[in-house]
Amino acid sequence: MGLRDAHPGWPARPRLKPILRMRARDSRTLQFGSHPARAVVLADVEPPVRRLIEALDGTRTLDQVIATSELDPGAATETIKLLAVRGLLDDASVRPDATLTTAERERLRPDLATLSFSGMDGGIGALTRRRDTQVRIYGAGRVGAQIAILLAAAGIGHLCVVDPGTTRNDDVVPGGLGWAQVGSPREDGAVALARAQTPSVNAWPGRTASGLGDGAQGPDLVVLAPMEPLDPLLIRDLAERGLPHLLVTCQEGCGGVGPLVLPGETACLDCLDLTRGDRDPGWPALRIRPGGEAACDTVLSALVASLAAGHALAFLDGGKPAVSNGTVDILPDRRWRQRSWQPHPRCPCSRNPQAALTMVA
Repeated sequence: MGLRDAHPGWPARPRLKPILRMRARDSRTLQFGSHPARAVVLADVEPPVRRLIEALDGTRTLDQVIATSELDPGAATETIKLLAVRGLLDDASVRPDATLTTAERERLRPDLATLSFSGMDGGIGALTRRRDTQVRIYGAGRVGAQIAILLAAAGIGHLCVVDPGTTRNDDVVPGGLGWAQVGSPREDGAVALARAQTPSVNAWPGRTASGLGDGAQGPDLVVLAPMEPLDPLLIRDLAERGLPHLLVTCQEGCGGVGPLVLPGETACLDCLDLTRGDRDPGWPALRIRPGGEAACDTVLSALVASLAAGHALAFLDGGKPAVSNGTVDILPDRRWRQRSWQPHPRCPCSRNPQAALTMVA
């Protein structure tokens, strides 16, 4: 039995993560990576250990690495274990997705590099999961269209955009709808641009989409970037079906991402209403505001769309983003404000996910 049989989670052909460049701080200290959020420092590295580490280029199997090391098998195994635990190894035996063209793999190289931090397969597994994921976006204005294009470009494989409204001149923004889309339905424009940027994406407009309740596979995430007032029936339907949904707004020179509602688990839109009502008795009379993107300037729309897409991907990749039980506001001076929310004790959502929800702007 080989070493990998005893440790099935270890790489078959170990190599140092290319994205974390190794540097010597001194003769006995190695640093991998440079950013404080990623850097790993190994101290008191003996010369035989350093030579073992430097030889991890993916050309040899795990057993060969151990057998040819100057260290005894136990010490060599512990070194490999340390590197694996610290997230410094990839498995060079993992092959890329054969369904992706060479050009698409090259375009996705930076995304794969980021995804590679999540495991030892160079990000291939995470990208494959993204390609199996379905996202539905309601609203394709300045913000929603950019979110659709960004998610497709980041590897989301199935994308439905729902917005039958007509593209206007003020919907045109870099990274989103363009002049060629003016006069056509916004959902058609967003879908066409997502396909143009990412030919492999399976994208379709809302008018050809199946209903949430018709038995077809539902989306893994719904993004609400409304151009009209939020439909309370849609919000209720999402909650009843247990579909995660993320609210995204851009109004009055301010942007907002969140909450990410996980029905029955996190604060819902009604919880936010009730909490605001506790703090401001006049809130119930003001909470229903027009949808759309009033004073959603060019730079702000890009900030909001990028932030929303990032939080969506964090959730879809298996993480718990800050906007679950939270919101992030982009203020007029471009500072960000993060707020936490909890399920409201008077809201039945945590006890009954099928509770009726109300809209919050």
